[in-house]
Amino acid sequence: MRKLLIVLPIFLLLFTSQVHAGTRVPGHESPRYDQDNNGISDDGVFVNGHYTSIYAYDGNEDYYWDLGDGRVWGTVSSVDDLDEATLTTCDYVINYRADFGNDTYMNEGWIQNLVKCTGMDKGNYNSVIVSQTDPRYTGDPNRAIWGTWEYHVDAWSHWGNILKNGRL
Repeated sequence: MRKLLIVLPIFLLLFTSQVHAGTRVPGHESPRYDQDNNGISDDGVFVNGHYTSIYAYDGNEDYYWDLGDGRVWGTVSSVDDLDEATLTTCDYVINYRADFGNDTYMNEGWIQNLVKCTGMDKGNYNSVIVSQTDPRYTGDPNRAIWGTWEYHVDAWSHWGNILKNGRL
């Protein structure tokens, strides 16, 4: 359950299916235009990005999620509205290098998630997720997360890198 709470917010933010509205994350600019206002392809252009996010939840299944781009989702309007006795707050630092291929979806590249949770479910969760074009990509189905993306590192507090420790 805890792992789902860590991965799900990042997955939803960066890899929402094409059926849903896309999210422009920091570092991904709109398509460039030439002097005649014709769109210039950004396909194959990798951009670097960095942003922070806060995800907090309690034992009553209420949550608050500040996505880091001005949007806030949740069943409550602030972290202060969550049950303090069962509160867990996770601070995310997300870094990436990606090709968005002329749309709002991350097609190729890598993502680094640094997550520190305090409160009821304490812990640190650090991962590096790579696409098939990254030299670290192995193609191992046990590392797959979605499509042609896989974990390169998936380290949890008190467990280490679960990919190497055989705990995946």
